[in-house]
Amino acid sequence: MFQRWRREFVEFFFTKGSALTVAIAFIVGQQFTRIVDSVTKDLLMPLLNPLVPKGSFQELKIDYFGGAIEIGKLVDTIVEALLVAWMLFLILKAIKRIERHTSSSTGEAEALEN
Repeated sequence: MFQRWRREFVEFFFTKGSALTVAIAFIVGQQFTRIVDSVTKDLLMPLLNPLVPKGSFQELKIDYFGGAIEIGKLVDTIVEALLVAWMLFLILKAIKRIERHTSSSTGEAEALEN
């Protein structure tokens, strides 16, 4: 019984590659997230901060009956989410352009071979 489970596990993980593919995709996704976060936080957000009167979205507050509603973190999160979406759009657009270019190059090479 144990040998059957081991055989099925080896077949699932190594032969079919399902779990291995998911593991690789997970690791690549984590690295991709780190790159996009770094571009957003370290490059784009500092470029936008001079446009804010106090220099940072974190400091934005609305005074309200002796207290303050701190909307800076919300605004910062929304702007960061929009920047991440924009970065993903640009990256995916570049990937599609490269795929089109390589597929057209492959098609031309196949046409020349025939």
